[in-house]
Amino acid sequence: MPRFNLHQKILFAFLALAFVPLAFLALYSASNLRQVEQYLRLSATRALDQQAAKALELRARMVADEVAMFLRGVEEDLHDLSLIPPTVENYSRFQQQHRRPIWYRGGTNAEPVEVHEELPLYREIAWVDAEGRERLRIEEGRVSEDLRDISDPRNTTYLTEDYFLQAARLPAGEVHVTHVTGWHVSKSEQLGSAATPEEAVEGVKFEGVVRFAKPLHDAAGRLEAVLVLSLDHRHLMAFTQHITPTDERYVLFPSYDSGNYAFMFDDEGWIITHPKFWDLRGLDREGRLVPPYTAQSSAEDIAQGLIPYNLLHAGFIHRNYPVVARAVLEGKSGVADVTNVGGSQKIMAYAPIPYAGGVYRDSGVFGGITIGAEVRQFHQAALETSAFIRAEMTRYMHRSWLLILFTMVVVFVVAWRLTRGITGPLLRLTEGTRRMARGDLTTAVPISRQDEVGQLAQSFNAMAQELNHRRRRLFDSLAALRRSRTQILRERNFKRTVLENIETGILTLDEHNRVTSLNGSARRILDLAELSSSVDLLACLRAWPELTEALREALPLNPRERWARYVKLERRGRSLTLRLALVPLVLSETLGRILTVEDLTERVTMREHLERMERLASLGRLSAGIAHEIRNPLTGISLMLDDLHDRLLRNPADQSLIQRALQEIERLEGLVNELLTFATTARSTLKPGRLAPVLRDILFLVSKQCERAHIQLEQQIAADLPEFPLDAAKLKQAFLNLLTNAIDAMPAGGKLRVCAELHDDQVRVLIADSGEGISEERLPLIFEPFYTSKGEGTGLGLSITHNIVSDHGGRIEVISHPGQGTEFTLWFPVPSV
Repeated sequence: MPRFNLHQKILFAFLALAFVPLAFLALYSASNLRQVEQYLRLSATRALDQQAAKALELRARMVADEVAMFLRGVEEDLHDLSLIPPTVENYSRFQQQHRRPIWYRGGTNAEPVEVHEELPLYREIAWVDAEGRERLRIEEGRVSEDLRDISDPRNTTYLTEDYFLQAARLPAGEVHVTHVTGWHVSKSEQLGSAATPEEAVEGVKFEGVVRFAKPLHDAAGRLEAVLVLSLDHRHLMAFTQHITPTDERYVLFPSYDSGNYAFMFDDEGWIITHPKFWDLRGLDREGRLVPPYTAQSSAEDIAQGLIPYNLLHAGFIHRNYPVVARAVLEGKSGVADVTNVGGSQKIMAYAPIPYAGGVYRDSGVFGGITIGAEVRQFHQAALETSAFIRAEMTRYMHRSWLLILFTMVVVFVVAWRLTRGITGPLLRLTEGTRRMARGDLTTAVPISRQDEVGQLAQSFNAMAQELNHRRRRLFDSLAALRRSRTQILRERNFKRTVLENIETGILTLDEHNRVTSLNGSARRILDLAELSSSVDLLACLRAWPELTEALREALPLNPRERWARYVKLERRGRSLTLRLALVPLVLSETLGRILTVEDLTERVTMREHLERMERLASLGRLSAGIAHEIRNPLTGISLMLDDLHDRLLRNPADQSLIQRALQEIERLEGLVNELLTFATTARSTLKPGRLAPVLRDILFLVSKQCERAHIQLEQQIAADLPEFPLDAAKLKQAFLNLLTNAIDAMPAGGKLRVCAELHDDQVRVLIADSGEGISEERLPLIFEPFYTSKGEGTGLGLSITHNIVSDHGGRIEVISHPGQGTEFTLWFPVPSV
């Protein structure tokens, strides 16, 4: 059987058919075309509406997934923070490092401006002991002095919060998460003098938190503390505040009246992000939850905006609001028709936020994301397509009728044959298109023709098969990308946390000994800035010539060899001990290395202090033994010489010799008594007291001595010095030793300055003279027993003073230059209240 192409069939139609059926063919063709037009319009409208609804739902699900990932990131931050020692420096650095950009309106109602700013994620960071007492709280970047007992909810920020009690009952590793908590903002407070939320730039903003609390236990499993991170509500608001379903996609502040905006609600149905702040869940000034907007709400409450919105109670506004809330709690997403309070009819897509931490454990969702689109705008694409199809079909019919009128019988014959030969395949293609629009990409059009229409059907089937294949590959790639991103983020955050919080400074070097990165400890130990690009190691450490000298010997070594060196140096009047080590970067072909820097100063100082204490203890025991052995013979000798002195009354020369012998024995007894005092001095009995009266008493005693020695005495004693545990008698002895030494160092007169003040939670006492000073080689020995530079005395005064200050938990620092005087600085810790 011969095969005919479309052109041949049309030619055959011209030859085979007569002119008689032309009228019937024209009417039949017009009717079919109108049906096709209607069918295409309905199919296209339905397909575009379904596509728009799915796109809106997909966007809501994406935003919900972002919020869920964000909340889990906050939990990870809380776990990371629990590994950091609870100090002001660590927590302040943690708050500053965890920031997120915020886009909001600034300026005034008349002249609003866009503001892009990075704000800390956490409004508060608190470390609370097992009794509920806050021991450290960083609030909006500042260390709070107002530490509260939050085991009583009335002492919390919002008067009724029980997050400490809830977290304290949790097992190790669990985290308690609260609902959004903040003071309710009324309509008048937000709007002020503005008419709508879009115009209210200067109004009151909603300020709330979501608290994440984690219990910390000791090795025995007992509760040690509760760590609290308070997430700033503004970062939750940022997820929905800028979304619009229009072509712009994102706006600075959405238009509530248009219905084109998004909001978030929690697992109890309360709205927690919304353009109207008075719709948000909030507390009154007594810490009670403001009741939701219901059909029974008073006209006064509605006028004042004291009506936070709860979807589960909003069925009187539109029946679908409770339906949406319950669907989200069941983990479902979808699209619903609703009408908001302002009367805008809109299509609202919703999706649940999967999260099961804290109070959200039972429902398994944090809440839901909704994105609303005004109905006319939602159907705009479908309406435009329908109008386009109608216009095109009408234009086609007009041209057809003109052609029919012009060509008469021939056109009717051609139209009838074309309708019979093309309409059937076209309808099947249309049905396939409709199924494809619904998402059935396995659609195939069963056409066995070999002409152009058959080739079109084959192309359509090939296209559908290729689209289905590509969709499967796209979904597989998207799932793999999400898994990879989660793994990469988790590994990156873990490594960054470990690297930044390890006490050892780490610098990575490439094969050319250029520094490619360094951690926070390296910047702190070596006082280096953040690197913007790689830099030569020796150039990077040019401020540390002692370290570069040691590294010049190590850098030429084989990169696979390990090297370590201890380096002692002086910086800012302090002796430092640093340990340098070079290790290979990896055991492979890479030639890079890692340079580690450890600050061992405190460890070395502690070891030297322990050695000195052991020496002093041994010396004390030896001194006590010697003093006891010498004291008894001296007493006997003194008595015998005294008796002999009385018998030689008639021999003045012998009496004078014996008198001098007695004086030397008395001086030796004084030395023995000082040895006994040094060896057997009991620890100070510390009682709360103030240092100022002690200093004034001792300065009154030495003032006359200073006048006789032509020494100018200056006193600067602060009147508000706090109380701390002290032994007044022992401190008077210590201050007297220091003041006496200062007076002895100025035989020709001079200036003696005594200052006392509060400095960084410590009482600082300065005793400075303008005397002879102490040479650099003698300075380390001044606190050693029996060391003196006066030529007389026992050399025990400064040793006893050092012991008294140590008994008070304090320390002594000394700075001296020959010919320029000496400064003794005494530090006494003040316990925190």
